[in-house]
Amino acid sequence: MALRTMKILAISLGTRTSGIALLSHGQLAYWRTHTFSGKWSADKCNDILAKYDRYITRHHIEHVAIKIPPATHHTKALLTLLKKLTQLVQYRGCMVACHTKSDLKAAVPDVANTESLMDYVVKHYPILLPEQAQERTSRQAYHIKMFEAVMAAHLYKQHLTRERSRRI
Repeated sequence: MALRTMKILAISLGTRTSGIALLSHGQLAYWRTHTFSGKWSADKCNDILAKYDRYITRHHIEHVAIKIPPATHHTKALLTLLKKLTQLVQYRGCMVACHTKSDLKAAVPDVANTESLMDYVVKHYPILLPEQAQERTSRQAYHIKMFEAVMAAHLYKQHLTRERSRRI
């Protein structure tokens, strides 16, 4: 399938808050921050996975990029969610890649912190200017995970583009 028609779902994974970004035909088609309330339980895990599965099936996703927290922030709940999400993605026939925020920053030397990450993302996807403005004026970070997901999707798209050009 041509790269321009591929669909990439990026998830900035969390057990309480999750960012979602969908690239379709090389364009940012959807972005959102999801909040999952309540204590960790098997039901909560299944609810989160069901939400991701709806994105995968509804949008015919082929690739999933997962932004994970650093190892120092890996709780038992997060590791369970990551394992089950990876299994779900593979079951649905999608390619999957996992990255940390450090990986994202390392891929773009100009991105040194969260502010510069948002600046980089908005430079490539100006439609996110309102979310960036809201994030900068808010006392509580809400959209950070969404920006991380968009960054993960963007860098994954670049990776796929490079891989495809190497094969040609």
